[in-house]
Amino acid sequence: MTKFKNSTTVKDGLVLQQVVLTNYTLDSSLVLLPGIIYNVSFSRFKAAALLSRFRDKVDSVPLVKSLLSEYDFDSAASESSAITQDAFDGIQHFYNMEQQTKTKGVPEVHNIQPSSEFDWLVLAVSPNLSKIPSPQSRSELAADSSETATIVRIVGIVDDTTNVKLTLQALQRATKVPGFKPKKPTEALLKVHWNDKLDNPASHLQTLKSSTHILFNAIDRFVTEYRQAMQNAGKNQDKKSDLLTLNPLANALFLQLAGSKDFSKAYQSLQKIVNSLTTAEKSNPRNLLRIVDLTAAIIPFPNHEKLKMLGTTELKDRVVEINVMISKMSEVFGALKENNKMVNHWFYNEASNIQRANMVANQLKSIRVVLEGLTQKGNNNNANNNANQRALVRKNGAGPISSRGSASNPESVGDDDEGDDDDDIRAIANFIKNRLPEITSLSEDSKRLITKDFKRIKSSPPGNADFHVIRNYLEIVMDMPWDKFVSKFKSNKDINIVEAKRQLDEDHYGLDHVKKRLTQYLVVLKLLGINADKEYERLGIKEAQREKELQAQRENRKFTRESNNGEAIIIPNSDETRRSKEQADSRIKKSKDMTSAKKERDAKELLASKNNRSPIIMLAGPPGVGKTSLAKLIAGTLGRKFQRVSLGGVRDESEIRGHRRTYVGAMPGTIVQALRKAKSMNPVILLDEIDKVVGGASGGAKFSGDPAAALLEVLDPEQNNNFMDHYLGFPIDLSQVIFICTANEPYNLSRPLLDRLEMIDIGAYDYSEKLVIGQKYLLSRQTKRNGFPDENLVSIDDDVMKKIILDYTREAGVRNLERQLGTVCRYKAVEFADSLNDSKLQYNPRVEEYDLSKYLGMPIPNLNNEIVEVPLQLAKYGVVNGLSYNTDGSGSVLIFESIGFNNEKGGTSLNMTGRLGEVLMESAKIGMTFIKNTLYKGLWNIDNAKEVLEKLNNLEIHMHVPSGAVQKDGPSAGITMALSFLSLLLEKPVPLNIAMTGEITLRGLVLPIGGLKEKMLGAHLTGQIQKIIVPRENRRDILEEYVQKINDPLKMNELLRDNQEVNFKNSTPEDYFYDKYGVRVVYAKEFWDVIKHVWGEELLVKVEEARMAEYHL
Repeated sequence: MTKFKNSTTVKDGLVLQQVVLTNYTLDSSLVLLPGIIYNVSFSRFKAAALLSRFRDKVDSVPLVKSLLSEYDFDSAASESSAITQDAFDGIQHFYNMEQQTKTKGVPEVHNIQPSSEFDWLVLAVSPNLSKIPSPQSRSELAADSSETATIVRIVGIVDDTTNVKLTLQALQRATKVPGFKPKKPTEALLKVHWNDKLDNPASHLQTLKSSTHILFNAIDRFVTEYRQAMQNAGKNQDKKSDLLTLNPLANALFLQLAGSKDFSKAYQSLQKIVNSLTTAEKSNPRNLLRIVDLTAAIIPFPNHEKLKMLGTTELKDRVVEINVMISKMSEVFGALKENNKMVNHWFYNEASNIQRANMVANQLKSIRVVLEGLTQKGNNNNANNNANQRALVRKNGAGPISSRGSASNPESVGDDDEGDDDDDIRAIANFIKNRLPEITSLSEDSKRLITKDFKRIKSSPPGNADFHVIRNYLEIVMDMPWDKFVSKFKSNKDINIVEAKRQLDEDHYGLDHVKKRLTQYLVVLKLLGINADKEYERLGIKEAQREKELQAQRENRKFTRESNNGEAIIIPNSDETRRSKEQADSRIKKSKDMTSAKKERDAKELLASKNNRSPIIMLAGPPGVGKTSLAKLIAGTLGRKFQRVSLGGVRDESEIRGHRRTYVGAMPGTIVQALRKAKSMNPVILLDEIDKVVGGASGGAKFSGDPAAALLEVLDPEQNNNFMDHYLGFPIDLSQVIFICTANEPYNLSRPLLDRLEMIDIGAYDYSEKLVIGQKYLLSRQTKRNGFPDENLVSIDDDVMKKIILDYTREAGVRNLERQLGTVCRYKAVEFADSLNDSKLQYNPRVEEYDLSKYLGMPIPNLNNEIVEVPLQLAKYGVVNGLSYNTDGSGSVLIFESIGFNNEKGGTSLNMTGRLGEVLMESAKIGMTFIKNTLYKGLWNIDNAKEVLEKLNNLEIHMHVPSGAVQKDGPSAGITMALSFLSLLLEKPVPLNIAMTGEITLRGLVLPIGGLKEKMLGAHLTGQIQKIIVPRENRRDILEEYVQKINDPLKMNELLRDNQEVNFKNSTPEDYFYDKYGVRVVYAKEFWDVIKHVWGEELLVKVEEARMAEYHL
């Protein structure tokens, strides 16, 4: 019979192949149909026995080698189980045909060798006829299907401690050639059809599509009605409940159709494949063949019908058979609907109460009988399984097989797991024995404590009070991503600085100082990776790494694809076969390459990471400027996992450090939970709103501890490599975590906590920056979110965008701007939809300025302009423009009004209104005292000095700051209020195009203030202010902002040297901001400088004379 073996014939375009392959009969009733990937669970022994047939080809795969080593497959008796050379030739012949068919369609004979170990794992799988009941007699079923088989390839292996899950990719149907006598009983000669011919496949496909459409509708309708019946059950007593859920057929169908995520995925994929076929694809018989097998495999047809479909070799007969099966299934759903309708009618309209009660009682009785039968059957099966398990012998005859035990070490943890029915305990035992010893980030003391806790639950019954507490604890320990670091770069040496800069610039506009800091961190990581070679040699780590071969053996477990429990169907894409094999090949190669060179590289990367300290950054700024999105960008640039921890309102230390296990409901802290969710030990963790933590500077520490103090250890680079979580009970290393904190008011933090953070200020955006952000980022994002197919369908020019920014938003960031753009896009979406429905309407994508009132309503009132413009018949004296920094991060002009009159009682009094804070009122008193002192000393060059002094001694002053609903505080209005009092006394008006800010002292010195950029922008937005007076010390802020705007850091040295002069010469920064904002910045070191900028030097003649006399000039 050798002339029939491993041969290929081509006749009339049909390819027929005969190959010898090893054969395996399934234990379950599963029927494998071509084109499907199945996850099938095997006992460890059966999986090992099956894989041992291929041990000559796959013995180099570490997982297979480890599995085979558990059993005595090396004896002479076991040698007979290995496949013969004929079967190896058959596998090669099959692989050769498979590759040629995929690449060329009609094959040409070439000798193509399998490229990997998995390519050799090809076998024929026969259905277990004894497990497949049929309406036919057993002899008829056996006669029809005993010679049927499916050729499969093992594309994945997963060892889950108790079982081994093999991922089987069903490739082709085959029939066994009768009369062939194989060299081994486990082999067979198989006839494989590689392609089929069919007349007019498009017509057959259209018929199949119509029938499947009817069936799909019936399935969807049934699932919807069943779920509705379940939801309505018992909810409304007045409404009659549907009895569909009492129907055994309905329950069985629903369990198969909606009780599994695997089926839902496969069913949706099948619908998509059927509905998405193109005209060209419909004429290809291969597509018809694929849909027939997919439909038979996915729809819950009886297994005997699937078996009949597998045994039907002619495509035409298969098409007829699948249409008959679909028709029968559609009739089942139709009959079920009619029967349910009849039962509901009888139960609610014709049956008496006694009949209803008897019906329900009979249902309960039937359920009880079935359950008792299942329980008895389950006990019998368990007894048989235990007997079979005791009959199996490990290598060297060392007694019964354990799940993960070792006969050579009977005292090792987990040896008794074979009698444990709790999967969780077995998983924990596997972790304790295999994974825990390899974790490098845990100390030996920590490992000893974990092992001790495990032994406690192994020796205690499940009903023990501590059993579930310790088990939950060990599950959390097992779930931690020990020694797992995730990055987009293969090694630190491969970090692409140029690409990282490009991504940062592309995703965020401006924020150059933040980008520079992140770039510096990346450069440091890269240099540490480059220098790790020398450091590695110096420390002599090479010898130490040779002792860690166990770690390499465990790493090979990562090469297998994960699978679900039990038997699952996976619908492959067109390239599923290639992708599965490529993934398996790459993982096998990875496990093989865990040689000394790879260990050396891993050690160098670990050394580079240990030498590096991740930065702990705090992004401080007003809401809406992009602090959170910037943290996500940092994670994306580094390729690390991102986790956000909200700290707003946290008032319990245990939320940071975790609860002790003695408490009921104890759990780890937010930091440990973030690591678990990230599945890595080096994520980017955003500690959001850290200034809102109760405690620290806010004085909220109570009996529940101080959460702000708990953060001291987390955010200290010198301490967080041994962070102690109360729940875990042992230190963990947080040194590789990048912590990014955000705060609106950073100075609310305690001083020790603030000292640990590298603070980066993110100031408010000016309208020019908002204009770029709105056009480049926000508008395009809102067009996508509101359903526009093209970004160009909404067009807003710069003038309109500027008006939205200035007249419809009042914020430091861009959050409200994006909200307003979203409103505009929604209005335009309605117009666009109307134009699609009515051809007479023409859609205009352009947004004009006159449209804003229709889309956004009335603009926000600009109070600054109304206040700056002086009303008629109102005294101009005592009115001065100040500058304020608002709580939302923006700046604005604040008007200070002073009115004085004779109180006829003697003495000066000062009354202040406008919801002023304590610091601001103190500044007002300081300013009044300074003005009094200068008048008493006669330092002003005025003719009526005595009259002014007498007026002051009998003057009652009322100072008011408008916008009384807004709280105002701070020392920066000192010079503003002092000038207001002086203007009132001298009856000399202050020009309304001047604004000022600065703290004043009793000696008249002007001290620096904060928020200068925002204040300058607020003055510009009024359209009235042309000059602002700021403290001389604040010129450094002007220089810094100027250098950032022109992006020329080298310019700073020159400007700082010039700034050291009393009268600086380089006024380029001031000219730049004058051209940009139309506001001239002038400086005041003393209050006299303020007078000089406002009224000139005429009033200061006596001041200069007094100064010369003081210097004896």
